[in-house]
Order: sequence, then C-alpha cells, then structure tokens
Amino acid sequence: MIKSGLLIAGLILLAGCASEPVSLNYYLLHSPATEEAASKEITGRLRIDKIKLPDYLKQRGLAMQTGPTTILFSSQHVWAEPLAGDFLQTLSANLWQDQGIEVFSQNIYDKAQTTGVTLVIDDFIATHKGFVVLKGQYWLFPDDGEPVSKRFFLRADQQQDGFEHTVEQMRELIAQLAAEMANETAQLKISEEPQNQ
Repeated sequence: MIKSGLLIAGLILLAGCASEPVSLNYYLLHSPATEEAASKEITGRLRIDKIKLPDYLKQRGLAMQTGPTTILFSSQHVWAEPLAGDFLQTLSANLWQDQGIEVFSQNIYDKAQTTGVTLVIDDFIATHKGFVVLKGQYWLFPDDGEPVSKRFFLRADQQQDGFEHTVEQMRELIAQLAAEMANETAQLKISEEPQNQ
C-alpha cells in the first residue's frame, strides 16, 4: 500500500513537471508606438493587390538561417499575427509616414487613380553570415502605361544577437523597400506626364 502511494505521488510530481507551460515571446513586425501624422501632403497613391510569401515565412515561429542550407524555426519566439498582414501594415505605414504615399488595399476605393502593386518576397530572414536579408520582386501597374518590374536585395548587418534585434532590423529593411518603391512610383509619374512641345 505504501509503495503504490509513493508511486502515485511520484507520478503526480512528474506530471506536474512535464506540464509546466513553455514561455512564448510574441513579436510584431509593425510598431504600435509609431504615431501617424493626421494630415500630410499626398505625393502618390498605391493599391496593394497582392503580397506573396514563401512557405517558410508562413510558419508561426520566427525563422533563422543556421547554415548554408538549414533553417531553424523557434518554438518559443513566434509572430503575434500572420506575417503577410503585418508586413503589409509595416510597408503601408512606412510609405505614408516617410514617403507621403497613401496606400489602399485591393477593392477599398476603386475610383481612386492608383498604381497597383504585386509584391513577391523570396527571402526575409536573418542569415548565418550575420545579416538580415529582404529579397524579392515587385510589379507596379499604373492606370495608363506599361507595368514596371523591379527586383530588390536589401540587407542589414546585425549588431546584436537575438530575435528582438532581428525584428528591428526587419523593420528597417521594410522602410528601405518603401523608399525604393516610392522612388520608382515617382519615376512612373514623371514618365507619364505629357512632354511640353
């Protein structure tokens, strides 16, 4: 009887240890603390039609390249929301705050004269070589005129270890992408203007 009582007590103790919750760290790509300007001069308009991410970025856990062909997915460091939506929110905020470009989602305001955007992300990850990379291609579809395609490869050297610093670097890369897209959009507007004869 004493042996079975000790056995039950031991099993309860082991079950308690085994069911201890794993501490999760949640990350947002966008910054909720960034205050948006209420009124600003609009320099352009874009309509984001599509953002496509590779399958490895659709995972909940943050990914980090650990070798030339290997990726680690963290089980304790996870995105607080799906990355595609968070990426769009961060890109839109940067286009508006830094570039003065108003961003519409598809079907929000069909009457606005906007340039459509399709964005394909090939890679968005911290590498084993000590930098974070954002690589892909976007297409701009003006109302009148030919579409423009642009490939991009942006990188930021990591100054610290850890996922928090990595996410901050990712934000910086999206800001760089927003600046590049704004510049390309401005070039489109210039080329579409009728030339004085």
